[in-house]
Amino acid sequence: NIEVRGAYQDTPGDTTHADASAGPGSSAGGTAAGNRPPTIEPPGDRSIAEDEALVQTIAVADPDGDPVRVFLLDLPPGARWLESERRLEFTPDFIQGGRSWQVRVVADDGSARAEATFSITVEDTIRPPAPTIVESVAGDGFTRLTLSQKTDDYLDSPGFAGRAFDAIVTAPEGASATDRRPVRVLLHGFDGVPASDGWSGEFRIAPHDPDGTYWWGYAESLPNGAPAGAVREYTARRVLHLIEWVLREHPGADPERVYLDGVSMGGAGAMTIGLVHGRHFAWVSALVGQAIPRNHRPSRLATLSGLWGAPELGLDDGAGQVVWDRMDLTRVLRDEPASREQMLFLKHGKDDTTIHFGAVVIASPLTGRTFYDALQSSAVGHLAVWDEGGHLIADPVLGDGWWQLGWNPIFDATAIARRDLAFPAFTRSSLDRDPGDGTGNGARPWDPETGFAGDVAAPGDTGWTGEIAGALNRALRWDGTAIVDEIDRFAVPLRVLDGDGGAAPLPGYPTTGDRLDGALPVTVDVTLRRTRAFRATPGERMRWEFGAASGEVDADPDGQVTVPALALGAAWTTLVVTRAGG
Repeated sequence: NIEVRGAYQDTPGDTTHADASAGPGSSAGGTAAGNRPPTIEPPGDRSIAEDEALVQTIAVADPDGDPVRVFLLDLPPGARWLESERRLEFTPDFIQGGRSWQVRVVADDGSARAEATFSITVEDTIRPPAPTIVESVAGDGFTRLTLSQKTDDYLDSPGFAGRAFDAIVTAPEGASATDRRPVRVLLHGFDGVPASDGWSGEFRIAPHDPDGTYWWGYAESLPNGAPAGAVREYTARRVLHLIEWVLREHPGADPERVYLDGVSMGGAGAMTIGLVHGRHFAWVSALVGQAIPRNHRPSRLATLSGLWGAPELGLDDGAGQVVWDRMDLTRVLRDEPASREQMLFLKHGKDDTTIHFGAVVIASPLTGRTFYDALQSSAVGHLAVWDEGGHLIADPVLGDGWWQLGWNPIFDATAIARRDLAFPAFTRSSLDRDPGDGTGNGARPWDPETGFAGDVAAPGDTGWTGEIAGALNRALRWDGTAIVDEIDRFAVPLRVLDGDGGAAPLPGYPTTGDRLDGALPVTVDVTLRRTRAFRATPGERMRWEFGAASGEVDADPDGQVTVPALALGAAWTTLVVTRAGG
């Protein structure tokens, strides 16, 4: 399984855009005279159980004593390669069993490369009861399946195990292994029920959380007495279990385009599951969700304390962490590198009296960060929107959906979200408006339940500081169809969208639709996310080119590469990043 190749023989870059091949390119070349290639000790095929940790070191040597870079390609979702330690770490979760991945090892001494392969097989060792189909009804271009999801003590607490939950799955007609459709997971709000509408363009999964667990779970002691013991993610497991069932039973369901869509409690659940279990999802859309459980209003804290135990009790999540800390998404983004590979859309309202605007602009008592701050400082891909709307009530001046004309990265022709495709995470855009600092502007007194929210029907009466409406990272686009993601080179075309829409309806308000809300060029930091071949070691120097601009940057402690303050215009321009030492 070992092959020696010439140096830098990567797939040529896509030249769809005029400057797509700008910057240093790949060149085919032979082994330098007298140079002997690196040697790789084949690691051997590995087989592991679900929830079992795999640690695999890769032994590489160079007969000439040259320094050698080692890259691992085609890794399973959730696996992490630590090149500086030549160590692969992977703990498959309970819905990754029954699959194998062929991993490629590439060793490069600067003149020649050697390659080896080995497989990782995950045994299906955690097998909750499969959902059963209760009813199948033909719809307009889809079939609606009503499921019964019976629990065991993995999907439920021991005292509850054996009960059943309803769920709805809609399967589009015509979907097949050669015509795959995206999978949308719809998480309802508090006291909600599973959505039953379908569409021929996508699979839809609608689970049920009748206990109002915020799509997380509850103490293993329930229903017998007060919360005690571990607070396990039983509800999140049921969501993942339904996804596993759909992907297994329906070859037309695309595992690379599974996305979460939630509102209110469902918005909180979409963010939490989408960040904590990000390996399974391409994108997250979350409306009016709370990202920091300790910052819930007092009445909701009381409800959740009956499920998770009061925050001061500090009950464990079953994995060694206080459950209220575990679900604090500012902590997740700070501590869990995999979460920072996610892409999110968020919408909140300054006159929301149910999930008040403090959900994104009041700091976590654990980390000292607001959720907006955490997204920016962690360089997470996001579009975050706010206005003076209420809890799923449109802004009285701007109306609903004012910030764009229907962009969805799962279905867009160019700005594409796929789990297996890299994308640029935008942060600190010069177009960003000011959401405020979480304090009051004097127009409203503080209310622990509603914050500084005003009357949703009265324009301009909100009590929160900052601009009345705006967005972070609005109008920024990339062309995912032209991405070049190679060991030595990464390229992606970028631009600012200035399209149809309306002028600001009143002074101080943003534009509507796709009309540019500001001036060109737009400066923005760009971080390379979900790269599959182009990986850096911490502190590695990288060279970048963007039109006439160029420079060098160092990878961060996680090996992530951020190019700061790029000046984007309305025309496509390709960002090219290469290794400065190459």
